[in-house]
Amino acid sequence: MACPLSSLSSVLRGKSRRAVRWSDAFLGKHCGPPAGLATVSGVTEHVARATEDIIAEFWALGGETRVINGARLIRNREVPLVGRWNVITGLVGDDSDQFRRMLAEALDWIGAPAARVYAGPAMSRVTEAALLFAGWRPRTTMVEMVVAGPLAPPRRTPDPVAVRPVEDDADWDMLHALLRLGHEEEDRAEGHPPRPEEYTRQSLRAHRMRSAYVNYWLARVAGEDCGFFSSWPRPEGMAVVEDLYVRADRRGRGVGSQLLRHAVADARSAGADPVLVRADAADWPKDFYHRRGFRPAAVARYYELAAERG
Repeated sequence: MACPLSSLSSVLRGKSRRAVRWSDAFLGKHCGPPAGLATVSGVTEHVARATEDIIAEFWALGGETRVINGARLIRNREVPLVGRWNVITGLVGDDSDQFRRMLAEALDWIGAPAARVYAGPAMSRVTEAALLFAGWRPRTTMVEMVVAGPLAPPRRTPDPVAVRPVEDDADWDMLHALLRLGHEEEDRAEGHPPRPEEYTRQSLRAHRMRSAYVNYWLARVAGEDCGFFSSWPRPEGMAVVEDLYVRADRRGRGVGSQLLRHAVADARSAGADPVLVRADAADWPKDFYHRRGFRPAAVARYYELAAERG
């Protein structure tokens, strides 16, 4: 049976009237691999490209969007130091001079020194090359991964973990403290000086602004909060989980597995499947997600102006 790109894209963008499980069985029985597109563990080029639209929607939660020359601009004026919430995506073209002009206009509208360009799976190599010649440099490479069906069980019996929602000011204060630990750990690993505390405060502010759409979770072991995660339930298409962190002294005890299982279940609770997660290509969480059943769907890169960081 033919499975046109338009029908796949509409489902993954949440426009279909029925939720679809993107398992190997569905893809094989109902669609089959489209001509010229590889299928690996049920992940096709269609699914990979759909992640770009879902991620752009995810970034836009709590912020503002605008379209310039086909590119989608996303900004959050409350958090100018945090590049992930001030993003340009959907660039198309091959003229670096035109990019310079358009990106200057985009940066002026976004108004954030840490703004990023997102080079997702839909961006052509020609466009990415033109972006380089326009003065932008790759900062971070991300692996975008999806899971359809049950998660793989942990390899050992986890410690007792209580997972609860972030609800009141005390919970947000705890999330702030854990965010700060994560930022400091990341900076040490990359050999950078610690980012300012204001960066962490703005990150927390962005999370609170998104909490009408995204659910945040804390993990407690032996009466002590030691990790967090988030989930974005959607009624159809693809859901998202993001921002797993477990304190270093509690890793390897099943805390991350329990947080992941809880967040994935919540992400699917409104009907969406598969579930998308993104991980730094140079960091350990991608291997953790892979062991739990997530499969690579795409590679994406963040670009920044040469002297910028944040």
